[in-house]
Amino acid sequence: MQINAEQTENYQADILVVDDTPDNLRLLIRILQKNGYKVRPVTNGFSAIDAIQSSPPDLILLDIMMPDIDGYELCQRLKSEPQYREIPIIFLSALEEGINKAKAFEVGGADYITKPFQVKEVLARVSNQLTVRSLQMQLQEKNQKLTRQNVQLHQEIAERRQVEMETTLLLKATQAISKSEDFESAIDVILGLIGKTIEWNLGEAWIPCSEGVVKSATNRYVSDLSFAAFRQTSWQLTFAPGVGLPGRIWQSQQSEWIEDVSTAPDQLFLRSEIAAAVGLKAAFGVPILADNQVLAILIFYREKALPCQPRLLELVSAVATQLGSLIQRKQAEAALKLQQEQTEKLLLNILPKPIAERLQKEQKLIADHFDDVSVLFADLVGFTEFSAQKTPTQLVEILNGIFSEFDRLSELHGLEKIKTIGDAYMVVGGLPTPREDHSEAIALLALDMQAALRRFNVKIGENFQLRIGLHSGSVVAGIIGISKFSYDLWGDTVNIASRMESNGLPGKIQVTAATYERLKEQFVFEERGQIPIKGKGNMLTYWLIEEQSKYF
Repeated sequence: MQINAEQTENYQADILVVDDTPDNLRLLIRILQKNGYKVRPVTNGFSAIDAIQSSPPDLILLDIMMPDIDGYELCQRLKSEPQYREIPIIFLSALEEGINKAKAFEVGGADYITKPFQVKEVLARVSNQLTVRSLQMQLQEKNQKLTRQNVQLHQEIAERRQVEMETTLLLKATQAISKSEDFESAIDVILGLIGKTIEWNLGEAWIPCSEGVVKSATNRYVSDLSFAAFRQTSWQLTFAPGVGLPGRIWQSQQSEWIEDVSTAPDQLFLRSEIAAAVGLKAAFGVPILADNQVLAILIFYREKALPCQPRLLELVSAVATQLGSLIQRKQAEAALKLQQEQTEKLLLNILPKPIAERLQKEQKLIADHFDDVSVLFADLVGFTEFSAQKTPTQLVEILNGIFSEFDRLSELHGLEKIKTIGDAYMVVGGLPTPREDHSEAIALLALDMQAALRRFNVKIGENFQLRIGLHSGSVVAGIIGISKFSYDLWGDTVNIASRMESNGLPGKIQVTAATYERLKEQFVFEERGQIPIKGKGNMLTYWLIEEQSKYF
């Protein structure tokens, strides 16, 4: 918008007229006011300065020849002040006085008008300068607007880059943490990731330990080997709660920023001298928390003093929070895994592995029929009388030693221990995983159990004997019970094997004819003959002596 009366209805250009001749003032006032301008007349330079300082005009008409301050000097003064420098000045001079045009323009004048005044000339030159001034103001306004827009654009770009950086860091941190196998490896990755992303020079981690102090972890990030000397001092230090930057963060559980550690007092930062030597200045630290406990403190350093940056603290704290969540998750996973392992171990102690796996998956009644298995029953002869002479602890210790060796032998031969009942021991071969040589394996176990007991007798100075019975045939196997469940066998084969044991003799292994027929080519037997078996009448039985290879 041009600042002149002809083109502006609502705005009157403000013109300051400076002339010590009243007639000239009156004439200029009349010409200018008649054409819609606002005119402020003054008669000397000092009054002009007061008027300008009170309210800067849009244009100044300035007489050259004045008694106190001439026009040239006043113009120079105004042009030396930034707030008045852009106000256009038209010099006024009588023809007979002459005007030094070069000097007028040199001191900053924009134009000149000679006396006596010509109305058209005055109006033309005034209008021209006001138009130029208006255009200059418009240009300045546009420039200022463009500058503001440019600054805003740069701010938006910087903000966008900052957001992208933060988003990228959080995303990469999440991915790195999720892939980490443990807390230590996660810290190592995160130190480097944060240090490179925020462009700081050194990162270290401090871990609380059982001695009641925080120690420097081996994990670290260093952008340049010149900072290695500072890092080496960290490995030699420990901090108590509230002492040093790590100790204060540990105690307060709050982030902390130090603008310049190289000049910080010892009570604020203990390693200021070495920091100054290697060129480190700004530092900040954040805690890694889980269940309101500090798991570690992350501290970063930069070779430039910086005031606190809350947004950066929030960003790194967000990553630290993810690390804390990782620890909680890992701890929960470890606890669950331990619980699962304990459960599986407990199940394997009372159930065959395939049955335990089925029970965990199916969670329903398990009952299977097996056409061909071999069952062993063994009983420690005279153990009841022996137990009356021992303390409970001694009794359990001896029985545990014997049965533990039997367990080892059963596992060695690939057989399944079913249960112990007092001083009796029950084993089966051929289930839950069928095998063709179950009769041979059960016979070898019986012989090994006799040999193991003889060795045990020598060791403890006793004379225990085993009475063992074997039989082969079909059984039903399954789980009984709801809470204290067990895997057990039922059927005629089980009953007969039990009768072979109970009707046997101490130190002997008694087998049925069915088992004998299976094993007579591999083992040495001695026929016992017909013996009465409850519920079965007379049965032909044999004594298992040893393997056939040993006989020859």
